[in-house]
Amino acid sequence: MRLALVAIVVAVAGVLPSVASAHVGRTPPVATSFTARITGSVPGIRASVVDGDQMLWLQTASVVLVPGTLGEPLLRFDRRGVWLNLRSPTAQSDRIDPFDLRPSASPRAKPLWHRVSGGHSYAWHEHRLHALEPLARSAGTVGPWSVSLVVDGRRQRLHGVLEYRPPGRTWAWIATAAVLAAAATAAATRSRAALVALALGATPVIWAIRIGRELYGRPTVPAIGWIEIALTSVVGAALVYGLVNRDESTRVFTAFLVGFGGLYEGLTMLPLLTHAIALSDLPSIVARVGEVLILGAGIGALAGSILGQLRLSEAGIDSSGAA
Repeated sequence: MRLALVAIVVAVAGVLPSVASAHVGRTPPVATSFTARITGSVPGIRASVVDGDQMLWLQTASVVLVPGTLGEPLLRFDRRGVWLNLRSPTAQSDRIDPFDLRPSASPRAKPLWHRVSGGHSYAWHEHRLHALEPLARSAGTVGPWSVSLVVDGRRQRLHGVLEYRPPGRTWAWIATAAVLAAAATAAATRSRAALVALALGATPVIWAIRIGRELYGRPTVPAIGWIEIALTSVVGAALVYGLVNRDESTRVFTAFLVGFGGLYEGLTMLPLLTHAIALSDLPSIVARVGEVLILGAGIGALAGSILGQLRLSEAGIDSSGAA
């Protein structure tokens, strides 16, 4: 049974990283200290900023041309879908890179259109949203931004502002995680029951942080996000099953897996402690507390399972020597 549990966990864990990176062609950020807010609407356009200030999402039934930073055609929305100009220098500089880009030195070069979506919405990395980031010195509005649009032949501009929020006392969160990790390691090393209880408590927290990240709309939750939620739930159920198993060795081994997974997830989500705003469906403070618990419990369960096993091995050697 333990081998079956390991097979499930390893197989699903191997799937998760590739699923996560499929959202937008790159791994989505975990947290941010900047938000690009839209301050004026454009008729016939639904617009939303994604991942703080990283991407711009548009949806429209109109014919819309999005010029690049040099004025060259970058994107075109029409009734057949959304098209990217492979010769756009902006597509290259903004790393719209899953395609065979062939940027031209001339912004007036004839566009080479490649369809990137058969629908009427698209999100792309838009540098103009966060171009003012280096100017941020204190909390509040950093400055305005705008993106030019040509809607049904009429020039429009999408306006907004870039705002900055300092991350707060990062050192206090990291120190709390370190103290929790030390206490958890000490308890898990002395007692296998404490080790299993620690892992059993950490599992739903890890699950909640991962699910919260997937439910964060970009601007909606895609089908691949629901698939990852289902896979994460399968892993969580398998781990809980292992932790409540009658066989003690299975419980301890599963606690080791939870510790390893908690440490990995904690390091992956570390920007929650170094940035002000969690890009999660959970409130930022809840996500931050969860991150501290994951780091502390993950390190504690992982180190406790290893040190506890060494402690038992040394006790066995001592007892055999005494005999």
